[in-house]
Amino acid sequence: MSDNVARIIAGASAVFAASTMSISYATYHRVKPRLKVKTHYGVVTQYKPEGDIVSPSLTIEVRNHGQTAVNLDGARVEFRESYYRLLRKRLSGSRRSWRTWFPQLPDRATKDISAFGGVRWYVELASRDLKTLEKGGTHLRVGVELSSGIRVYGRWHRRPTSFPDSLSMGEDNGQLSFDDLNSTAATDGL
Repeated sequence: MSDNVARIIAGASAVFAASTMSISYATYHRVKPRLKVKTHYGVVTQYKPEGDIVSPSLTIEVRNHGQTAVNLDGARVEFRESYYRLLRKRLSGSRRSWRTWFPQLPDRATKDISAFGGVRWYVELASRDLKTLEKGGTHLRVGVELSSGIRVYGRWHRRPTSFPDSLSMGEDNGQLSFDDLNSTAATDGL
């Protein structure tokens, strides 16, 4: 009889321990930071008396859906080719090549996100940044890195085609025109 009582007490304590563990596991999932990263591309036009300035921009939006505040170190953009090109590279024997670009965040960018808060970074893209976007790959995703070293990424999507190219933004490709023949740029290499 006393053996049955000991078994009932042991079973009840096992059920109690399992319920306590499930409650602490649920609390951990509720409290941990859950970040969502979204990316938007656009072209910003500034109207000035001396002329309109068109500058492409990248907007990185990070939302914290958890109860823990986080500290971000920075952002990164990863590029990859389309699945067809990746398959073609694998069949030819070459390895997958990922390219990473670290956009220059504004100086006043807030990197602390409170619980259930978010930040939005506007990154103006210069001509060298556009050249990186052109050469990167057909698909890209944007991610952020936490101060703990964990990286959180948004979804993969196609590279935007609505941006002006790097040549139209004033990138010097080193080619001279007929007007430049008498200038010092044409005779510097001689």
